[in-house]
Amino acid sequence: MLQALFTLIPPLLVGGLAALSHWAKKNIGAEITLFVLLVFSSLLVVAVGGLLLVAGLVGGVPESLVSTTLFLTVAGAVALAGLVGLGLCLPPLWSIVGRMERGFWSEPPVFFALWMFVMVLVLSTVGLVTFVGADQGQLAAGLGGRLSPLDVAVGQLPLVIVAVFGVGLWVRRSPRQVVARLGYGALTAKQLGVCALFVLGALLLSVASDRVFAALQPRLYERVGELSSQLFSTQGMGLVSVLLFGLLLGVGAALGEESLFRGAVQPVLGILPTSLLFAALHVQYGPSVSIVYIVVLAVGLGLLRKKINTSAAFVAHAAYNFLSVVLGHFLGGGF
Repeated sequence: MLQALFTLIPPLLVGGLAALSHWAKKNIGAEITLFVLLVFSSLLVVAVGGLLLVAGLVGGVPESLVSTTLFLTVAGAVALAGLVGLGLCLPPLWSIVGRMERGFWSEPPVFFALWMFVMVLVLSTVGLVTFVGADQGQLAAGLGGRLSPLDVAVGQLPLVIVAVFGVGLWVRRSPRQVVARLGYGALTAKQLGVCALFVLGALLLSVASDRVFAALQPRLYERVGELSSQLFSTQGMGLVSVLLFGLLLGVGAALGEESLFRGAVQPVLGILPTSLLFAALHVQYGPSVSIVYIVVLAVGLGLLRKKINTSAAFVAHAAYNFLSVVLGHFLGGGF
């Protein structure tokens, strides 16, 4: 429980900064505060990356943990992210001091969203390198077995927190306005049919992607399969338990991920950048060809959000996850 509480601290901080970015649209003091915090954070990231580079160059990295080349790659990416973060702070600075009119890049919510986009991509890079460099037993021990309802809640609740505060809950929008801004709304029977066709196509494409993954990266495929089986295993479950587990993964993951990515982020960054960010967070697939499939799936969900609403993306995502669990249980590893 204590670990779960600590897990919520970073998203609460991010949610607070997101709320501050909306307040900054109408308060110069809040805008300056946001600017200072992100400049300081960017400098901190640069410093961390620099220190890691120095440690790697002087041989302070145990080869048993990760190769020096991969370590230096991560360190360089971290330092570069900090520099990019500092660069993103320039348009808001010019806007604050009156050297340029406020534009898209200097809008506080947009500025903050882009800054977070860069930092999350770096964290995902670190996760991928950890996946490549870590021992299989270490990864398995770190995962701790099949996902529980608490695991899903701890993993998805932060996404919901960042989403609702990221669109200005209680700062610019009421709860009802937040739901509308996130794109949730009613669905017609025809729109539900579109969602069903999307899920069918996604499942078939998933099978094809899985076959390509196995053929091109057999060793990584085996490794990812073992870790995924540990997280999503339905072995020993009865029918009711399998259905409930599928619903847990379907509804839980879809609520958090669709609220944040398709609901909050996509209207600001667009479909493709949001899809890349979505795929970057799925580090459990490692640096595999399956990431390409995740991007394609995310683009499809983004189109559902754009053409219909976030409810359509949520239903499709939840149904896809649910059927993947159930079909995987009865048909084997093809799903």
